[in-house]
Amino acid sequence: MNGRLSLAKAWAFLKRDFRIASSYQLNFILTSLYSVFILIMLFFIGGMVDPESAGLGEYGGSYFAFALVGYGFYQYFQLALTSFSNSIQREQMSGCLEAMVGTRTKPETSIILSSFYGMISNLVQLFLIFILGAILFRVDLRSMNIPAAALAFVLSVAVFISFGIFSAAFIVVLKKGDPITWLLTTANFIFGGAFFPVEQMPGWMGTIAKALPATYALDALRASMINGAGIHELGLELGVLGGMALVLLPAGLAVFRLSVRKAKREGSLVFY
Repeated sequence: MNGRLSLAKAWAFLKRDFRIASSYQLNFILTSLYSVFILIMLFFIGGMVDPESAGLGEYGGSYFAFALVGYGFYQYFQLALTSFSNSIQREQMSGCLEAMVGTRTKPETSIILSSFYGMISNLVQLFLIFILGAILFRVDLRSMNIPAAALAFVLSVAVFISFGIFSAAFIVVLKKGDPITWLLTTANFIFGGAFFPVEQMPGWMGTIAKALPATYALDALRASMINGAGIHELGLELGVLGGMALVLLPAGLAVFRLSVRKAKREGSLVFY
């Protein structure tokens, strides 16, 4: 019964968000075109990069293949990081947040389900990016180890969702000025190895990179997708991501529940 009820709730949120998104069809088209332009830019930049550069040798010396994986997943991780806080802000501005967290559905369940459609629709965008990379720019992904890549993706998304839930908790209490999104967005873009190898960084930057989940996520995804590395070969990366997810996800949900209770006591849910 609980399983059926959960599925019914998830379906209700999906239908609601699909109806909203379907009224902005041009946005999906423009987002897809934007991705194409970025891929074209990365392709031509790749033509100017020395294939013998540090960090590219293990990916066949192809900067474009390296950057394709980095760009595609960086975009998706950013969504996982920001979707919950964006959902909170959207509900605050529409005056629906108090009603949403005041139902019998747990607040954390409501906020996760309200971001469900965005995660699915952007997964479609992610597949399109790799299809375009393989067809138009001839990136060879035939060696991809699908089980390893899928596990790395799931663990990585779980970690970024955890941080996203922490971010949503800050928005519930502070309304604006979320430090988690700003810090992780900046750090992952510069130090996470999305667009250039960590091996190219000076020592102090490399030390920071090793503390970021994006570094382990992108290393695991590149190794499994480009080189066909298996799960046993990605023990370090998958272990770090799994450990982070096990700690951060329950902690994020607990902090979010506390932030909602605090806002209810103060009567600030209706403000933004």
